[in-house]
Amino acid sequence: MTRDVVTVNEDTPFKAVAAVLAEQHISAVPVRSAYGAVAGIVSETDLLRKEEFQRSTRLGMPWSHRKTRSKANAQTAGALMTSPAVTVEGGCTLDEAARLMAARGITRLVVTDGDELIGIVSRSDLLRAFLAPDKEILARVRRDVVDRNLWDDPMAVEVSVLEGVVTLTGQVEKRSTVTLAEELVRGVDGVVATNNELTWMVDDMTRAPGAIYY
Repeated sequence: MTRDVVTVNEDTPFKAVAAVLAEQHISAVPVRSAYGAVAGIVSETDLLRKEEFQRSTRLGMPWSHRKTRSKANAQTAGALMTSPAVTVEGGCTLDEAARLMAARGITRLVVTDGDELIGIVSRSDLLRAFLAPDKEILARVRRDVVDRNLWDDPMAVEVSVLEGVVTLTGQVEKRSTVTLAEELVRGVDGVVATNNELTWMVDDMTRAPGAIYY
């Protein structure tokens, strides 16, 4: 995420908001309320509503959508903004952030720590994670998956990474560990795909025929 976030206030004039976007070379800016909290976000699209409205008016094409007309007539950031802003906590994974962006049809998320604004993350920021060197991804998988979560026998799992694709080999005690390992690896930042070649000694995921479970 970008930590040094430029913000505007709800009463910031339209032209001042446009100037901030142009001068900072950014496509959106969070809007703070009078109490300092994130009240919403203004994007280039919000600003361009005015131009679209003016062009449509010249062509005699009425805009019937009240919300769209309101933004087109807006004079301040508070009237322009999309509210509430879609936010995520700083501990959110890249995968979770990407899925949220896709689900909401947005290109950026405001990152918070409680009520405090700590950054903003865009789709391009998420894509950078996949540019991480294989050695870095390998270290993440070893640290976050093998050492922390497969602690019963971490030396039984071998990990290799090629072009972001993680291959797991070796033998663990339980079949459920194989499934867990793959799920955890998929959640590691920068992983493109997982090739799970782990084997197991005990199948703890299949019930024996005729067995009674309590």
